[in-house]
Amino acid sequence: MGFSSGGVQIARIFGIPIILHLTFFIVLVFVTIVLGTADGIFPAMIEPRPSNATVWILAAVSAVFFFVSILLHELAHSIVAKVHGLPVRNITLFALGGVSQIARESDRPLPEFLIAVVGPLSSALIGGALFGIWFATGAGHSPVDAMLRWLGFMNFVVAAFNMVPGFPMDGGRVFRSIVWGLTGSRMTATTAASRLGQGVAIAIAGFGLLGLLDIDLGFERSQFGSLWLILIGAFLFNASSGALRSMRLERNLGGVRVRDLMSTELRRVEADCSLRWIAPGPGSIDPSAVYIAVRDEVVVGIVTGHLLRMMDEERFRESTIMDVMVAAENAAPIAPTATGVEALTRLQSEGVRVLPVVEDGRLLGLIGLEQVVGAFGGKPPAPRPAG
Repeated sequence: MGFSSGGVQIARIFGIPIILHLTFFIVLVFVTIVLGTADGIFPAMIEPRPSNATVWILAAVSAVFFFVSILLHELAHSIVAKVHGLPVRNITLFALGGVSQIARESDRPLPEFLIAVVGPLSSALIGGALFGIWFATGAGHSPVDAMLRWLGFMNFVVAAFNMVPGFPMDGGRVFRSIVWGLTGSRMTATTAASRLGQGVAIAIAGFGLLGLLDIDLGFERSQFGSLWLILIGAFLFNASSGALRSMRLERNLGGVRVRDLMSTELRRVEADCSLRWIAPGPGSIDPSAVYIAVRDEVVVGIVTGHLLRMMDEERFRESTIMDVMVAAENAAPIAPTATGVEALTRLQSEGVRVLPVVEDGRLLGLIGLEQVVGAFGGKPPAPRPAG
């Protein structure tokens, strides 16, 4: 077990770190409370009527198994991605479910389709298997029967919801892969899927708003459920809009070369020198600065001002350049003739902040996310999520 940014790593499955975000624990408790207090769920499914203790135990166990099924959904995405050569950084369970952090996009529509569709398909198979077990054991009304029925139903709900054609949800990615295959253009497909995603997001949020305003639509809705729909709609709209921005950035970078974007203002510093020799504190560091760490006139590493700016004061005071640098052997060079898209793909897939630009054995400069994205006034796109 180890701690990651905003969460805790509990395991590695097929080499993929499994991370529980801090918000996951809040939602786990909330789902348990809802299942334990809702009279229309387990009490209505069990005969004879169960005791409160039985309901609460069943609620806690069901909540845990529900998130296990979400994890299996995300594992399906990740395993298929790895089969097609796409690196997976981690799987994170958080407030809205789960996400597979796949470092880069597929370069063909068929793998994109398979990676996207396997998640909802796995949830549907899990739901079918659970209902099958319930029927095979007599379709009874015991506490275990109730749990099987609820988990089976919820997995069908997860499968159906994820197939809503709103990018970047699974259904939106399936839609994009189909348009991509028909048109041969990933940019055209992404634009169409993102626009559709924005429309779906507005519809979901609007439906939630009508419920929050208590406008009669002919069926019962809870205030919390309506608020949840608004949050999901806002999340989906933001994600779809981000995909559009990323695609525009990629289109702009297609005709730009690394030599046009790289930073040539390199500052040589001794690897063993204290960070306080550079500046009195992280707040004084120029985020666009790049430092070349040398030892005996040999380059041994790279440090960006952006990285130093993110350090806390105490660590900054106690660290040397060598403590925080990216070792030279871990920063594979890129050619100055490479495109901006190639640089962006390398930076994202390799999980590094900067790449040395080398030609004929000579270090010409450095290129990082700040240079690539800052050239067009954008923001660095996040790793591709699935799920």
